[in-house]
Amino acid sequence: MPRFILVRHGESVWNMERRIQGNLDPELSPRGRRQTDLLVLHLKAHLSDAVAAIYASPLRRAAQTAEQIAATYTLPVIREPDLREMSLGQWEGMTVAEIQAASPGRYEQWLEDPLTFPAPGGEDLRAFERRVVGALQRMQAAHPGADLIVVSHGGVIKTLLCFALGLDVRFLFRLKQDNTAVSQVELDGRLRRVLLLNDTCHLNAGGGGVAARDVLTDAAEVADPAF
Repeated sequence: MPRFILVRHGESVWNMERRIQGNLDPELSPRGRRQTDLLVLHLKAHLSDAVAAIYASPLRRAAQTAEQIAATYTLPVIREPDLREMSLGQWEGMTVAEIQAASPGRYEQWLEDPLTFPAPGGEDLRAFERRVVGALQRMQAAHPGADLIVVSHGGVIKTLLCFALGLDVRFLFRLKQDNTAVSQVELDGRLRRVLLLNDTCHLNAGGGGVAARDVLTDAAEVADPAF
């Protein structure tokens, strides 16, 4: 049965600063590249060579991660614009501390219910869901029956996991997706199953201080590096 191997990008330079990224485009940090090196070894050991294609968000932190993976599989990276992270409007480029100081309680409301309390000037959550689920369905149609690697962002992957689990996307922050974590979704017609969630065993085995950072990342949760 075809699988989507969903991979979040390695740590970026803004992940280290707890700075909201959204559609902005910082690159991987040195630590993020080390995380990706370990991820590549893990994927090669545990995935067959039958991966049909590698898709990635065009944003650098995801594209750089995907290029490291693709070199092992001798496949090109297909950049899919609809796999880019959710736009977070006025919050992009700000740290969590700056947002909390400017609008006390507003950030926490967003984490609790991003549908009712969207980021100011940001992308509508339902529109974001349609965008990323549409990308998933197009990839599946282009490669029927095949395993695909998809390298993207925490918010994108959580939204796809909500889709697979039949959860309303407003609950995406109840899921976790760390830097270079692997999740797997199996799709067969209307049947959708999550086979693996937030697997970071490659980081725990790697040593050298590359284990997933338990702080804000792309868009941002206080205790989850996975939006």
